[in-house]
Amino acid sequence: MSSTFPNLSSFSEPLSGGNEPTFQSPWEAKAFAMVNQLTASEHWSGSEWTDAFAQEIAAAESDPTETSTYYERWVRVCEQLLVAKGIIESGAIEQRMEALLVEQSNHA
Repeated sequence: MSSTFPNLSSFSEPLSGGNEPTFQSPWEAKAFAMVNQLTASEHWSGSEWTDAFAQEIAAAESDPTETSTYYERWVRVCEQLLVAKGIIESGAIEQRMEALLVEQSNHA
């Protein structure tokens, strides 16, 4: 496994205008970093990611009811690739999210 930092120039990223931040919240930066680390670790290629993400954007843009944000789509594609590659099982993220919500409500 390479310890060099991946070349991020080939990844899709929204352009910020003026002084606007690229990430609107910390989870977006974390999602960006996770995808780039998974790519650098060769769980999928940069072209696989780009193709899958382009398909997601095209599908979202053709659906007038689609309201997900750029990074919500980013996470959705990441999950799809993780399942397709057999890294996680389908529904594993939802199950973990539900468990975390229950845990959080127990601590409230």
